Amino acid sequence: MQDRLAGIAPRIVQLQRKPPFGNAEYAQTAARHFQMAMDSDDHSLIKVVEALRELLTDLVDAIDEAVAQYDTSDEAATQYLGKFKD
Repeated sequence: MQDRLAGIAPRIVQLQRKPPFGNAEYAQTAARHFQMAMDSDDHSLIKVVEALRELLTDLVDAIDEAVAQYDTSDEAATQYLGKFKD
């Protein structure tokens, strides 16, 4: 999932720019509206994608930490129980 988000990063950058709808007043108004819809508040597309990216990073870090804790616990239990094997 992180790779997919990294793959769309260049497109997200494009969405942060005002689109070239033309020079007419209506085109400029529409372009501003489009830009605001993409990147204006916490519910806009760009903010949601950024939050998703941060969430995935935190999730991967938490999983890595859990695996490390499990490995440490498993190793300790194996060493302790190994005494009873012989």
